[in-house]
Amino acid sequence: MKSLLALPLVVVGSVVLTGCFDDDDDPLKSNVRVIHASSDAPAVNVNFNGSTMVSGADYKQAVVLTPNAGRPSLSIDGILPGGDTVTVIEEDVPLLFNTKYDVIAVGKVGDQTIEPLILTDDGERESSDSVRLRVAHLSPDAEEAAGGPVDVYVTAAGAALPEEATFSFSFKESVGPLEVPAGEYQVRVTPAGTDTVVFDSGALPLPVGADLLVGAVDNTGANGDASPISLIVLNGGDVTEVYDADQGAGVRVVHASSNAPDVDILVGDNPPLIPEPLTNIPFGSVAPFDFLDGYAALPAGETRVRVAASADNGLVVIDETLPLVNGQGYTALAVGQLENIETLVVEDEVRSIVTQASLRIVHASTAAGNVDIYLVPGTQEGIGNADPALSDVPFKAVTDYLAVAEGTYNVYIAPTGTGTPAITAEGVELSAGDVYTVVARDADAGAEPPLNELGLILFDDFVSQQPQ
Repeated sequence: MKSLLALPLVVVGSVVLTGCFDDDDDPLKSNVRVIHASSDAPAVNVNFNGSTMVSGADYKQAVVLTPNAGRPSLSIDGILPGGDTVTVIEEDVPLLFNTKYDVIAVGKVGDQTIEPLILTDDGERESSDSVRLRVAHLSPDAEEAAGGPVDVYVTAAGAALPEEATFSFSFKESVGPLEVPAGEYQVRVTPAGTDTVVFDSGALPLPVGADLLVGAVDNTGANGDASPISLIVLNGGDVTEVYDADQGAGVRVVHASSNAPDVDILVGDNPPLIPEPLTNIPFGSVAPFDFLDGYAALPAGETRVRVAASADNGLVVIDETLPLVNGQGYTALAVGQLENIETLVVEDEVRSIVTQASLRIVHASTAAGNVDIYLVPGTQEGIGNADPALSDVPFKAVTDYLAVAEGTYNVYIAPTGTGTPAITAEGVELSAGDVYTVVARDADAGAEPPLNELGLILFDDFVSQQPQ
């Protein structure tokens, strides 16, 4: 019999419809779109009359349901580490059969302001050639940053900022429906009464016949200081996110090849740029910065990135073209021994979830082979008879972000099936709301401790951000 409870963690997948209303007797159906717009909340389950209809809806996801008309009880449950849930919203919602509803979870769990915002739409399109548009302010961060309402300018793409805003609104207010001709538009946002642009969508195509809800939400992308908001554009249950045009992609590099020299990162061509923070990167380090969201900001698009020896940039050991996406963070790891060195590129998350520590583990040790990974309470000494949190993990494997309960843990990484740790890290403190990345690395026998033994590279919220 095992002496320990399983580690409290859960991996939340994509949105799953777990029930339907097709067998209900009432032929008068309503149309309800549920939108998760609370930036610090975990993934949620959506329940009608006590039955779970949607499982695992995450931030900025939406799902369309067709419950019976009437007054059902709606509840939204946050998913906690270990799979337990807690009800964060509970409301009776009057539903008419000829009306569309958007039920939006807004506010924040951390300050207990999360609540449902319900928007109704019983209007009809006036022209089949137009774009029907509703706009909602769903960002408490923007309200705080602006110190109140914001002005929104909707213009033709490339037009100068006009003297008068298209409209102004505050958090939880909405505008529309508006009908505008199809075409390319530009959305800019300023604090009310100023011309200081805090968000610029760039060219934003609006297609003929679209019926869209555009929501300004908290910006949780890479290089998040570019703007307090991003836009989510909803067309039915499909969601597209639009970041500030100048936010850029975030790129950082981890040197995890134990016998490779210090390296420089060369970006682009004719000639390549060598960003100042991306030079002379030694084994075991992260550049430009190892704290959360400590990226080099690069333009979105196909970008050539080379890893070259610092002592001789003509010695290029990695040459990759990366399809960089605006607002997305990337970690590019140089892994393997020098003779077989390669790039492992992973997409990052920087969003803080107040109910959990978010932990990701990357296996970048060629010497360790397949491994079992144990996370045990910090009060326990050694693996004992605990089960691994992750089993038979191969080289270059990258876990999802695991939802882990706040606490102090010991981390043991052992060759699969042995129960004998090859890498040990004890007293690891994980705090709710923080994001952590762990990379298992090889040893460099000629280096100073601790790099001369198998070990870990720790970054994101394992590292405090230093004032710039």
